Amino acid sequence: MNTTDDDDFSDSVLPPEASPLASPEPLQFEPWHKPRKQYVRVEQWLRHVEGIFRTLGPQSFVDGEPLRYMTLPGPDLLDIRMVADFCSSKSIKLRYTGFCHSTDTEERRLRQNVNEFSLTHKESVVSSSKVVRSRLQDVGIKNSEAAIEMVKGGPFDIINIDACEPLAGDDENASGRLVDAIRSITAYQLANRRKSWILFLTTPIQADSISKSSMAALNEQVVINTKNDELFAEELSTRFETGEDVAAYLDRVSKDNGDVLLSVFSLGISKWLIHLAEQATFKVKKLKGYSYSMFRKPPYDANMVSLCFLFEPNEIVIQDGTGLTGNPPAIAANGDPAISLHVRALRKSFEIENLDTKLRANKSLHDEMVAQSKEILKRVGYPVDDAVAGYDAWLVTKEQIFSDENQPEKQLI
Repeated sequence: MNTTDDDDFSDSVLPPEASPLASPEPLQFEPWHKPRKQYVRVEQWLRHVEGIFRTLGPQSFVDGEPLRYMTLPGPDLLDIRMVADFCSSKSIKLRYTGFCHSTDTEERRLRQNVNEFSLTHKESVVSSSKVVRSRLQDVGIKNSEAAIEMVKGGPFDIINIDACEPLAGDDENASGRLVDAIRSITAYQLANRRKSWILFLTTPIQADSISKSSMAALNEQVVINTKNDELFAEELSTRFETGEDVAAYLDRVSKDNGDVLLSVFSLGISKWLIHLAEQATFKVKKLKGYSYSMFRKPPYDANMVSLCFLFEPNEIVIQDGTGLTGNPPAIAANGDPAISLHVRALRKSFEIENLDTKLRANKSLHDEMVAQSKEILKRVGYPVDDAVAGYDAWLVTKEQIFSDENQPEKQLI
């Protein structure tokens, strides 16, 4: 039998050459491994996870009902691990629904997969928990994977949107904005839940990262409030320069980075959430917030804010106007009336605490956050104790600003 080159398989019928398989992203220390982020995890996130558990009560988690948690996790799922440990300590289950960051690479998602496998095999985690391979921004798209998984996992006790992208960098006619996703999530929660819940929101805030129309919309909510709440208007006016009105003040402070911009932005977001919630007879309480700087050059203005909001249902009073049944008497208020939620939001917005300043001034607190950071990173395999490539060696390159304010390329912690 003769054989020729014609007897060889044609390239057209051979399977295509396989591309190299992606490998999980290697471990390397990241900005969210710094001590200040651990402070946020413990003193904001965990503190209010415990708080919402107490508010809802153990009876809310009987018969296998889990604590329901939505998150935008990093590749190591550090926040999910923390909440899972809390649930384990209370002998309840955790059911988490995570979404991907829009900038995640395939290598990062593979690393996330490895960590998720170990998490879903923990006794305290419901096996149907998952990180969805869809962007959080897609929850507003009807019948999208993200929207379907949100409904499967919710409604949620806690929502943690820990974003590295601006909330509203584009105008309202742009697609894929984070603020639109938050509106969709909030609307879903308000339509499907009559119990308290928590929203954590972390996002960068700079004068050039918020579209003019978005900032104008937030500021307009503040202007309207000054017309309807005398105490709100009085307290805000103490911040005006001579001859300024509220519109001029908001326009001025919206142009420069720093603490005041973060406060005004946070106030606008608070007013927006209150506006959404009131339509569903919910109230929104702004809780303590934190800030820090992601700038690599002076003046190191705070440009990242970590906010917290408590949504609580108002009592719905049903009146019978027919006369067939009697209505209960109105309950008289005792003592001085409480301040409005709008005044509370104003005060809390201007009380946001700068964690760079706080940790710089308190070495023992800083060292405690370092120790905690090393412990959680060691648990997921980081070479924390390596003399050359370990946590201390990495952190010292990020904390030179402590000893030399004139190092222009050094980051704050």
